[in-house]
Parts: sequence; structure tokens; C-alpha cells
Amino acid sequence: MALNDLRTELAATAARLIAEEGCEYGQAKRRAVQEILGDEVRRSTLPDNQQVEHELRRYLKLFGGKAHRALLAAMRETAVETMQTLQEFDPHLIGAVLNGTATEHSDIHLQLFVDSAKDVELHLINMGIDFDVDHGDDDADRPAALERLSFVVPISGVGEPRRVGIRLHVYQRDAIRIAPRHRRHGAGEADMHPIEAAGRANLNSVRRLIDELR
Repeated sequence: MALNDLRTELAATAARLIAEEGCEYGQAKRRAVQEILGDEVRRSTLPDNQQVEHELRRYLKLFGGKAHRALLAAMRETAVETMQTLQEFDPHLIGAVLNGTATEHSDIHLQLFVDSAKDVELHLINMGIDFDVDHGDDDADRPAALERLSFVVPISGVGEPRRVGIRLHVYQRDAIRIAPRHRRHGAGEADMHPIEAAGRANLNSVRRLIDELR
């Protein structure tokens, strides 16, 4: 099998594991390699995250149908509601809920840009929100986040009542000048809405995305 074909097969298998089991990208790729290659693991054969994301988008279009579109719309509406309560911290939506690959296992990821991370904590406390704090470094955050806060909120419009995780990645205010890590340029993502492909969206952009895709 040609290397490019192998990477595509690995990416498609990893995408299925993400959609069906909620695996993280790294875990999904490792399991895909184990399923297809067994112990014959070579790092050079692994697909990159963008290729896995592309296959995940294809998988969800083929098998997700109306249920996935309804879930994605509900998660984006929930993101808007949360961003409205955090407007003073310049919230931006990132990740799977923005790029259209969110599943029932996904969280809503928001970037905040602040003068002090403690202001966000105090704001959540005043709102009566019970949250967890993670001060550890994370290779996914570049530049490094000051801290990450997480809590859960109800989500409606998806059948039975459920809750979804909110992940706040808190940055120094001037970090907004750094281009998003997950901006998409490839021809393979030509079917993405420009706001989805941008990698980061403010409140007005998310509202426009919802309106235009209804």
C-alpha cells in the first residue's frame, strides 16, 4: 500500500474512533495504527491532525445526517449564550464546534483574552458557576494559556436534556494578535464556511455562521 493511501486509511479509521467513541486525536491515531498495522508502527506513517479532521468531516457528512446538524447547531447556540456572558473577556470560539466536527463527546472550547486570569475566575464565582482550574502547561496551547477553566452547562434542542462541557483557555490580552493555530487553507476544506476555516471566531462571527447555515 502506498504511504499516502495508508495515511488516508489511518486518518479515516481515527476519524471513526473520534466520532463513535469520543477519542482524542492522538489516542485515535494510535488506535488506528494498532488496528491496521499491529506492531508495525512507524511514526512516519501517522496522518497529521488536519488529515484526520478532514476524514472526520467526511464521516459526519456521510453518517451524521440531520442528527449531527442539529447537535452542531445546538452546541453553537450554547457557545453564543456562553460568550454573551463573557463578553468583557473578548471570547472567541475554537475547535470542533467551530469547524463543524463536533460530536456528542465534544466540549465547547473558548479562548479568552484578559488583563488578569483572576478576573475570569471572579466573574464565574459571581455568576454562581462551579468550575475547575488547570494551571498545567499544554502543548496544544501556543502561546501558553495563563490557565484553563472548565464547567458544564445545559444544552437544549437535541432531544433528551443533556449537558456539555465548556473549556475556557485564558490568555494575556495581546495574544489575540497571534494567528490561530487551526486556520485551514487547503483545497480539501473548500466546502468549509470561511468562518469555520478561520480557526477562531468572535461572538458576531459565530452568530453570522449560525444565521448563514440555517
